[in-house]
Amino acid sequence: MESSSYTDYNHRLYGRRILHIMSPVRWRSKKFLHHADSNYKVMMKTIKFLPMCHHTILVPEHNEIPDLGDNVTKIPFPYAQSVLSNRGQFHGRKFTNQTDWRAKDYDFVFNHQPELLYNVFNAIFTGRYGMSVEGFNFFHWVDCDKSRVTSSYPVGFYRQLEAINMSYRSYFHSPVSFDYMKSNFTGKTKYTVTDVNDEVMKEKVNYFPLGVGDFPESEPFDLGTDKKILLFNHRWNNSTGIEKLIEYTKDLDRDKWLVWITDEQAKKPLAGAPAPSWMHIQSLPSGGNYRYLIEKSFATITLVDNYMTWNLSVQDAIKLKKPSLVFKHDTYKYVLGDDYPLYFENKTQFIDMINKIPEGKEVNWELPPHDQTFEENLVGDLVHCLDNSKKKKTTRTKYGVEWLYHILKGNGYKKNLLYNSHRKLYKSNAWEGMRQWVLDKGAKDTPTSDDTFLWIPDENKEAVQKLIDEAGNVDYKGDPLGVSEKDPKYEKNSEMNKFF
Repeated sequence: MESSSYTDYNHRLYGRRILHIMSPVRWRSKKFLHHADSNYKVMMKTIKFLPMCHHTILVPEHNEIPDLGDNVTKIPFPYAQSVLSNRGQFHGRKFTNQTDWRAKDYDFVFNHQPELLYNVFNAIFTGRYGMSVEGFNFFHWVDCDKSRVTSSYPVGFYRQLEAINMSYRSYFHSPVSFDYMKSNFTGKTKYTVTDVNDEVMKEKVNYFPLGVGDFPESEPFDLGTDKKILLFNHRWNNSTGIEKLIEYTKDLDRDKWLVWITDEQAKKPLAGAPAPSWMHIQSLPSGGNYRYLIEKSFATITLVDNYMTWNLSVQDAIKLKKPSLVFKHDTYKYVLGDDYPLYFENKTQFIDMINKIPEGKEVNWELPPHDQTFEENLVGDLVHCLDNSKKKKTTRTKYGVEWLYHILKGNGYKKNLLYNSHRKLYKSNAWEGMRQWVLDKGAKDTPTSDDTFLWIPDENKEAVQKLIDEAGNVDYKGDPLGVSEKDPKYEKNSEMNKFF
């Protein structure tokens, strides 16, 4: 793979512009808990994989996320704070009013709420009367018969299928997740709505397996017990197997074993019953404390037995060479591998396993390189999109030479290019084609500029000048190319020198 630095302007994706639509699901009142939001963490991975691109993130308004570098622009946006409402609501007018389409471009939409892709595309199309942008969906949740509450929400089936059809690529965690999607259209459930062409769907689908990152340094704290800790490091809800957790551990010797729950919601869950009183519930203030707890635990336990698309926390103990006891599920052959040695399939096997594992046992199991696979899939698909997308095929535009002339003069802000070529036109579908054309001819966009800023590398200047000369140094009307003007109302003209 080529260098991923935005200093390497020869990278195929250098200067491409990505709009990120979040799927914020972790809220406390009106505060967005980004640090606890798995969807947010996936978005951060995509930004890390693509430092050669410029990223624009629609961030929940009245909330903050960390500064992410000089190639990231954050825009406040009114997401719904209801998880279900957020799947059907996109404030298109707010988005278009926030965007100066004479100044900005987007090449790709990274959409973490697939049901909204049509809404996002419609807003973009309305805002600029043309659309060369391609959609990339990330399915964190799949509506299907097994996903319980949403199984009674068949409209979600349609919207998710629509999103796949409209996208250039849609990502699932694993083939199991994709099978959940397909199950809605196989005639095997009461919610089946139609048949689909499986081969066509597969052409649109790829995978984003997720690995755990490096842990911070261990931070010791008083555990308050000398018992063997069985650590349940998952959310407290039915989808994580809490019924099995209670059943499998209720008869353990409580003088010997302590079941530790890390989710404070277990005390007063939003739905379902709280954890039994004999379980210990304690969340941890830092990642260092969490690491220490895993290191001092006998083992972690994972008991998901129904719907599951992926699991990160099951990997934590393995990363730290501690036992992770796992109820066998089809998804885990992709998360851990088919032959992971600490699978169990019933209560008897679980009890037998904890009695046979020596305390302090070190587990040397190599996790698959999930993040590497995700990065390779994503970067490969984006490059493939640039080379094969019908939306991005460009032919010579009558304004292209004029644009190259102004860019060569160092006047490459899109706002200034349009001031010279389309001063009286508010918006046009020609602008995206012109940008694509000049990029194909050797211009580069600048990842560290929040507005589109085009420039010509030294090694491309001769070829670009040749194109201008061959066109007779005139614009499309035949008038000589002379003064390259700047939009007097554009405040960023004073910043231009920082890109040279």
